Amino acid sequence: MSDASESTAPSESRSLRDRVRTEPRPHAVALVAALAAGVGLASLHWLGLIAAGALASLVAPTARRGVGYALAAGVVVLAAFAVSLGPAAGAASEMIPVVYVTVGAGLGLPLFGSLARAVV
Repeated sequence: MSDASESTAPSESRSLRDRVRTEPRPHAVALVAALAAGVGLASLHWLGLIAAGALASLVAPTARRGVGYALAAGVVVLAAFAVSLGPAAGAASEMIPVVYVTVGAGLGLPLFGSLARAVV
């Protein structure tokens, strides 16, 4: 009988994952941390794009929002890349086939990483 009352314990006993997904303040902190880590990893290697999508989607309350968070992570990484190009961004945007690959990878790889949300 005491086991049943323990399973409905107050929010202190909820896991960190549940708190991050449901409470606004931990959710915002975790999302900013995931985006910062994702941009950092993506600046080192292209597999960081997959990690960025996975990290961003893991803090999402639903799998559908996880996909949106992963796409947002891709947009943030692409924006950071454009800023890092500096004045050469104008010339780089004229290289059409390369731009297609860059934008496709910048949005597609984090989307692939968001599959982690469906697993966890």
